[in-house]
Amino acid sequence: MVDGKGLSTRHLSATIDDLLASGAVALGEAGGGQTLGGGAQEYRFIPQAFLQEFGVEMTPAAARRLKNAVLGRYLDPVDGLSNSKLTDELEHCGLSGVTEADRVRDIITQSVMPSVALSLAGFDEIAREAERVGYPAIFHNAAPSAKRLMAAVEKYPKARLVAGHSNHPSFLPDEAVSIAQNLRRKGAIIDVSTLDCIGTRWRNDPSNLDALIDAGCVDTISTDFAGGYWDGILEAIQRMIRKKQLSVAEAVALATGNVARVFTQMAGDRGLIEKGKRADLIVVDHVNLSRVRHVVIAGCIVVRNGRLI
Repeated sequence: MVDGKGLSTRHLSATIDDLLASGAVALGEAGGGQTLGGGAQEYRFIPQAFLQEFGVEMTPAAARRLKNAVLGRYLDPVDGLSNSKLTDELEHCGLSGVTEADRVRDIITQSVMPSVALSLAGFDEIAREAERVGYPAIFHNAAPSAKRLMAAVEKYPKARLVAGHSNHPSFLPDEAVSIAQNLRRKGAIIDVSTLDCIGTRWRNDPSNLDALIDAGCVDTISTDFAGGYWDGILEAIQRMIRKKQLSVAEAVALATGNVARVFTQMAGDRGLIEKGKRADLIVVDHVNLSRVRHVVIAGCIVVRNGRLI
């Protein structure tokens, strides 16, 4: 449960204007996996609750399966399974006999739901502030928050709103594409994240990422946290090129020029190879773009053929 106990007076007295004046370059992330039933609930909070209650370790995959069984992908208890089917899910997850279905329902609901309403209420606030101050704002785009994000995009058309990790695993592939296309038509910037879906495959796979790239509705690419197991952006770019989804220039732009055009306060001197821009460059292998050969910082070579010099 997110209760704010870790916030000090300094945090509570901070304002958006003060932080922007101190050098912040964007607002957000509005919402998150901790507060909207996302990945952090699956790899940390729900397993932590089960460990404290029963002394058993739960995998993130099992936490996701049980969370969806109790609350559904849209975090609506009405979508939850019956106790008999939930008992079957416990058996599938190797947790048969640990506890009863009702207790599982209570633990997951108490872990996930208390923060949801407050987190969604922040969407309208952050969108309004983004329009006021002229800075971009990043939003948690997932099944439980997509409807609220759509409403914010419609209500604040002058704001630069970034639909973060639009390939979130709570979406089905066709659903991810439909929502992204709708958001983009209304003016949102569509971001996808590598998460752990390229090579690591700890919890996620590339189905949603591939679908969005194939549909041609992606503007930027990020990593997100993914419990610390995120894959590199260059690995995702290499995948897009190997699968012939995008040209090299189009794929690279997702991580460079497109980002600079969205986050203008940060990227005035970077993002493109042009006279007057920062001479911070990487040179990658032409067959495998995820392999970095040379690194140039401020015009000086600091890594040559993979070796720090």
